[in-house]
Amino acid sequence: MTGRPWQWRYFGTREVRLARVWAGRGGIAVHENLFRLRGHRCAHLLAPEEAALVQAAGLVGCRPHWIQRTRTVHFDLVGEFLERALLHCGVNPALPPARLYWNDPGRFPEQTGRAD
Repeated sequence: MTGRPWQWRYFGTREVRLARVWAGRGGIAVHENLFRLRGHRCAHLLAPEEAALVQAAGLVGCRPHWIQRTRTVHFDLVGEFLERALLHCGVNPALPPARLYWNDPGRFPEQTGRAD
């Protein structure tokens, strides 16, 4: 861990780019997947680096060997693990998946050219 608690944030199905930016800046991102895994809602857990990712995944009950080392290192979250991650983000797991959650163009100024 980095010595300070991470800030967890939820991102909708169309916000993968924002989720990667958030994780790259030191946050924990829970990115809702557009497609379901065996009929179940699923998401990816992202973090700034692998050690932080494994530690954050452990907070929701994932085992370290479940890590997915693809182009973007992540954990797949389904069922109770996704519910716990959503709660860390302050999102009600009973709500349907969002497509756009952080749709304010000022959230990441370097991507929009805005400085506010």
